[in-house]
Amino acid sequence: MNPNNNRIAVVGAGIVGMTSALRLMDAGHEVEIFTREPFDQTNSMAAGAYWWPHKAYPAERVSRWAKETFDVYRQATRTPGSGIHFETHYRFCMDPDDSAYALNLVDDYEQIDGDAFGIPCPEAYRVVLPVIDVPVYMPTLHADFLARGGSIHTREIGSPSELFQAFDLVVNATGVGARTFVDDEEVFPIRGQAVRVSRPESLRDSTRLYRLQDEFTLVLPRTHDVILGGTAQENDWSREPSESDTEMIRQRCAQMVPAIADCKLLGVAVGLRPGRKEVRLELEMIDGNRPLIHNYGHGGGGYTVAWGCANEVATLAKTYFASH
Repeated sequence: MNPNNNRIAVVGAGIVGMTSALRLMDAGHEVEIFTREPFDQTNSMAAGAYWWPHKAYPAERVSRWAKETFDVYRQATRTPGSGIHFETHYRFCMDPDDSAYALNLVDDYEQIDGDAFGIPCPEAYRVVLPVIDVPVYMPTLHADFLARGGSIHTREIGSPSELFQAFDLVVNATGVGARTFVDDEEVFPIRGQAVRVSRPESLRDSTRLYRLQDEFTLVLPRTHDVILGGTAQENDWSREPSESDTEMIRQRCAQMVPAIADCKLLGVAVGLRPGRKEVRLELEMIDGNRPLIHNYGHGGGGYTVAWGCANEVATLAKTYFASH
């Protein structure tokens, strides 16, 4: 079968859906995206995004996807205005960090003494990581998809079965929406609230205070602002900003990085990370003999693994079409 004759529907317009769509286009397929909310209102647009696997499992698969994505981001820095830049990131671990394996995937890191920075902790690292300036990067991907002939439909799809009459294959990149889209009770929301403030001219590096509990402290400078995080409230479906969360986030971040204490508040965003005990990335045959590729459940690691997962989606599609 000629790949150019294959029509594929991707359900979900966040970072996972968009990268999957672009990789499928690279392989010569005709791709259309369906999203229940406008592109600029997806959970991915609410993210304070930097490369690091957060609540994404299992480590063996995640590390491979993360490395492939890291390499894509490194390549992207060669394009001015890409929305990707590498910066020094300080990570202070108050509890054991189950994602520390990511240090083996980067080019530059060293162990440091938290006491020297006024943050006593069992482990601390300085590491150079990709930072994704979401308001720049996501619209760039969106424009690329449209420029290459893709189309985006803003309407809710109740189940994959609705699309098979018009498409040869469906990709499920619905994130936490998979709970109803494919009736997966294993996926659950991890509510993330982030605060956006003005950027002090002197602030260049990002800082993360890691704890196992559902709050975390993050100061993430971007091109024109700073993202302050955050929350990781499991099984909370609310996308309404909480004033008390905003105040606690600002207080924690200012205690860790005093330079942002008096920064102007620019906005608050809430997104629902798709939690799951394991990322679901596989081909499933449904409705008798209809191909559905699942790509969801990435926790807080969507931007960290997106391109690696998209590569695997393209491979699964290639394998399917080669045998049918």
